[in-house]
Amino acid sequence: MFKSTTALFLVVISLLTVSCSSTSWVVIEEDATDISDYELIKSEFYLDSNDTITPQIPILDVDLMAVNSYEYAQRIKTERYIQRYRPRLGYVMLGVAGAGLSYYAAFSDQLLQQPTGPQRYSLIGAGTLLTGLSFLNMKPVDEPTKTGETRLLRKTGTVVVADTIETLPYTDEPAKVSISYGDSLLVTDKNYTFTENNVSINLVDEVNSNLFGEDPEFNLNISIEYDSLTALKNIPISSIFEQFVVVDTDVSPLRNAPDVNADNVLTDLAKGSQLKLVQREEEWFKVLYGISETWISVGDVYTIWRPAEFSSDLTVVTIPNIPFGSIDVERDIPVLDDLAQNTAAFILSNDQYSGQYSERTYGDRDSQLIEEYFLQALGIRSNNIIRSFNIDSVEQLNTATDRLVNLLDSNRKRVIAYINGYAIVEDGNLYILGTDYTGEDSGLINLKMFFEEIREAQPTQFIGFVDLDILQTDNSDFNYEAFLSDLSKDISQSAVIFSSTPSQRSGVFSSQNGEKNRHSIFTYYLAEALKQNKTGINQILDHLKRNVPFRSRSIYDRPQDPVLIGRSDIQLVE
Repeated sequence: MFKSTTALFLVVISLLTVSCSSTSWVVIEEDATDISDYELIKSEFYLDSNDTITPQIPILDVDLMAVNSYEYAQRIKTERYIQRYRPRLGYVMLGVAGAGLSYYAAFSDQLLQQPTGPQRYSLIGAGTLLTGLSFLNMKPVDEPTKTGETRLLRKTGTVVVADTIETLPYTDEPAKVSISYGDSLLVTDKNYTFTENNVSINLVDEVNSNLFGEDPEFNLNISIEYDSLTALKNIPISSIFEQFVVVDTDVSPLRNAPDVNADNVLTDLAKGSQLKLVQREEEWFKVLYGISETWISVGDVYTIWRPAEFSSDLTVVTIPNIPFGSIDVERDIPVLDDLAQNTAAFILSNDQYSGQYSERTYGDRDSQLIEEYFLQALGIRSNNIIRSFNIDSVEQLNTATDRLVNLLDSNRKRVIAYINGYAIVEDGNLYILGTDYTGEDSGLINLKMFFEEIREAQPTQFIGFVDLDILQTDNSDFNYEAFLSDLSKDISQSAVIFSSTPSQRSGVFSSQNGEKNRHSIFTYYLAEALKQNKTGINQILDHLKRNVPFRSRSIYDRPQDPVLIGRSDIQLVE
């Protein structure tokens, strides 16, 4: 008896630790859309045009679109959940107690009347039934768990959904374009063929920019028709063309400030010269001269509208009313030495730019000035001076450098070089811009190659004067010391003076007395130092540092600090 009771107790304990689970489907939405059960009921077509039009991209794009309306069935949506259950302890204990009494009565030999066989079996069955029923009364455990299974049941209704898509033309007809300006019809029903679903209209090709005055009275009205569809656009003239000024007087001074002052005149422009207009400020136009923002009187010019690419074809005519020799450093050049036997010279000058930059002001006059000092002050023969003007490729620079190296022999082992032009710093290198530079890497000329060839030629002495207007500098921590480290190491007698630090611009000189000195600030004071018989690098550098920064700040209110790389105790002449 004891063994039977113990076994029953163990069974009960094990059953209490057992759980079961059941699944059920729950309605989660009564009007769910059945995407597999639909019908196209309507298609509506329309023309859609782009909103962003600029002078750089004066293109009106028109796309054929369709709005498709679909009718979808709606159904009851159910989702399957799983619920876990465990027996209730109280009920189980009562069931077990009742079953124990039944078993006791069935097997006990201490009762007054022993149960017969059928009675015993009935008691055993009742005990077992009580135990089983106690386990059927179970309680849920935790929250029901989603299985992720869903079902769509009976249909409850329908819903209409619109979908906008690009679509191909549904007829063979072309699109017809009309353009008007005020009451003037400029283009009438011009046919445009679709490319897939798109019509692209280059407005610069369709509209004559000569039609518009300084302040256009109207916008352009553009109509695009296809079959029964129409798209209308109203576009300002300034979204298609850029404004330029044209000099309308015989001579017009171009100034670095909006003020009538003899000190701020950069140059004189001839009639017909064209400049890009930036903005108007009262009686002055701010215009671009190359990449510099300058000023010209409103009364000296009239304005025109032109396509953006007109900037690369501007006609700018400066008046050479001050001939070479009129500036103080250009005349009475002293004779300092005769270096005809032992010195070769090199001049690289880029000033006539035909790409996105116009000429570098007075770059040609700077190179002419330095050449005169090479010839007259230093006595270098003309055939020992290698000249490389307005080059546009590395190959041209290499050709000129090879000619310079070929001049060097056992007697002629000194090199003096002068370089000017626009430049940029990119990827840790210093590039002079080729004259056809348009923003692509192909127009960049790496000056590292020039200095490397000089280093390999091993002259006994190298002196360089580099007047570069550095337009932009990247974040490569470029510095001249690292750039010329190999040259300084292998040629002990070397000195290179740069017109400014890599992050500064090299400006043009306009003197305080109102006369235009027609040279860059750096080159002017370099020539002035030589004219004052300052031939030591330390003397030249001292003269530059005392004058160039002051002049740049007084004219442009910006720093320009010459930099020496190499030795300062070298003498330009013996």
